[in-house]
Amino acid sequence: MSHHMIGLEVHVQMTETGTKLFCDCRSNYRGMEPNTNVCPVCLGLPGALPVPRRRPLVFATALSMLMVCETPPAMIFTRKHYFYPDLPKDYQITQYQGGGGAPVCLGGRARYYDPDTDEWREVRIRRINVEEDPGRTEYEGSITSSEAAYVDYNRSGVPLVEVVTEPELRSPRDARRFVEYLLLMMEYIGATNPRLEGAFRVDANISVRGGERVEVKNIGSTVDLERAIKYELFRQEKLISQGGAVERETRGWDPARRLTKPQRSKETEEEYLYFPEPDIPPISMKELVIEAAPLTLRDPAKYMDVITARGIPRRQAWSIVLYRPALSLYLKSLDKGADPLLAARMIAVDLKGLLKKLNADLYGASSWPSPDVIAGLTRLVRSGDYSYDEIKYNSLPKLALNPSASLSDVLPPRSNNIEDAVEVVIARERKAVSDFINGKPEALDYLVGSVLKMRRGYAVDPKLVRKVLLSRLTGAQDGHSNGGDGADSTANSRS
Repeated sequence: MSHHMIGLEVHVQMTETGTKLFCDCRSNYRGMEPNTNVCPVCLGLPGALPVPRRRPLVFATALSMLMVCETPPAMIFTRKHYFYPDLPKDYQITQYQGGGGAPVCLGGRARYYDPDTDEWREVRIRRINVEEDPGRTEYEGSITSSEAAYVDYNRSGVPLVEVVTEPELRSPRDARRFVEYLLLMMEYIGATNPRLEGAFRVDANISVRGGERVEVKNIGSTVDLERAIKYELFRQEKLISQGGAVERETRGWDPARRLTKPQRSKETEEEYLYFPEPDIPPISMKELVIEAAPLTLRDPAKYMDVITARGIPRRQAWSIVLYRPALSLYLKSLDKGADPLLAARMIAVDLKGLLKKLNADLYGASSWPSPDVIAGLTRLVRSGDYSYDEIKYNSLPKLALNPSASLSDVLPPRSNNIEDAVEVVIARERKAVSDFINGKPEALDYLVGSVLKMRRGYAVDPKLVRKVLLSRLTGAQDGHSNGGDGADSTANSRS
């Protein structure tokens, strides 16, 4: 592929801060009647003063610490002017690295994990800003056919963090992985629930060699982000290969048709007329850094290290960390004495696979079993009472269907009636029986396997099956057609 550049501007709502950025209206406005989550401040009424709330600033500081940022001594909010119905003050309060402003982060480095290649990658961060979300403008049908524009200010003033990367992401998939990791970090520090509708939007800046930079706006999912960049690279390269020129423009992503379409020529930074927000004094970073420090311990990378330190492969560790309830279950089951490797395999691979098949909510704690059950199952496998497969095929499906089940509910019943199965197998597998009698000991392994297959769903002890088979077959050699009586007593001693 020819040389290309991909840079992102990711806007993430801090949905979990409780309040908006400069007032006490709610940060999660979803499901509310239009224009009910509003007050004079977020409606931009004359004379209403914005007062920054602490929690969003602490979350943003924690994020910039996780991205190894250079921070200014104080953050200074900036006004960004543009005219749009959903922006009631005719300016947005944001942070900007010029015009006298100072964002929460002036440049940093973000690590993110790529499970496809199983490696940590790094991308440089240009800056991180804290800003307010505008309201939403809605139309009946399309913007051109609608009789009116409806403006809902419920979202106006919701705290956003904007993360701007340098244009050095390698591929569409890389861009997607970075955003997925960023969202995971914000979920772990407690700032955001990325699964809420509209919780994040990405603008992607894309250029290929010989062409101008094109910005694709308003991409609402990580899957669409990968698709949009793929499409745009393809479109630009085709244009240049046919002797055309890529113009500098802003395009929108159409998720239904899976293509980008032209929107407008880009405003220049000068047109936004940035200047420092006179109503908000500079906010010292020193105290914010102290307050944010404990949150940085919740970095997903730290949990990955905790898990891999126990010998778990990194991809399995990632599979656990991706879902907070799975991580919590894993760590708690270790506290209860679970075997780290067996517990990781149960949670990250087999149980997770079953839950996905059932379309269970992997982010809901109630979809996952109790740590006592996981610890109990690993102990039984380690002590040799059950094989891992017995647990995998019999117990885990029951747990997936009923996560609140206890250990005794999900253990496969011990089968004490092996004799019938042995009789059926001996009658059916004539060749193996005669092989064994004619001195081929490996035929016995085959017969044991056949009995175990018949009794799947029950926990059967292979040693016991071998014993019953041996006594039955050596009995057959002695000319006793029925060797059942002696075998019966052995079998029942286990029940």
